[in-house]
Amino acid sequence: MKKLTTILLTFVLLLESVPTVWAKPKGDWGAVKALVNHSIAIRTRSGETKYGLMQSADDVSIRIQLAGEEDFTSQEITVRRDEVEKVWRARLRFGEKNIAKGAWIGAGAGLGGAWITAAVYAKGSDGDSAPGVVLFPLYGAAIGAFAGKFWKKRHKKQHLVYSI
Repeated sequence: MKKLTTILLTFVLLLESVPTVWAKPKGDWGAVKALVNHSIAIRTRSGETKYGLMQSADDVSIRIQLAGEEDFTSQEITVRRDEVEKVWRARLRFGEKNIAKGAWIGAGAGLGGAWITAAVYAKGSDGDSAPGVVLFPLYGAAIGAFAGKFWKKRHKKQHLVYSI
């Protein structure tokens, strides 16, 4: 029993120290300054995340032209270095739709619905398949594509460049 307690206690202590080793800060502000004219995502200490195009950077602050949902806005903000928590390279997606993704998800849901319907129908009948069950994936793909037409992609964080 003592050996098991010792092993468990050692394991817990090791787990406590691992996150501090993994969470090394990336505090190279020079890497941030090199992102001028690149798309970035920035999280401030207040928890806000902003996406945009970095216009300029110096040792004190960075200036960003904000990205809206359809295009860049005319608004520029300046964020002081001491307010910055994290900076990522970002992929800005303006007006991209998820039609194909929605169609695939709908087709998968339709196929799953077809299998469930066929299984339920087969239990209740003489083993014949349900009529029209073959069309479920097509119906699902059509519904998914229609939903994907209105489901817009959002801006995406990519590689973490700076973190405190």
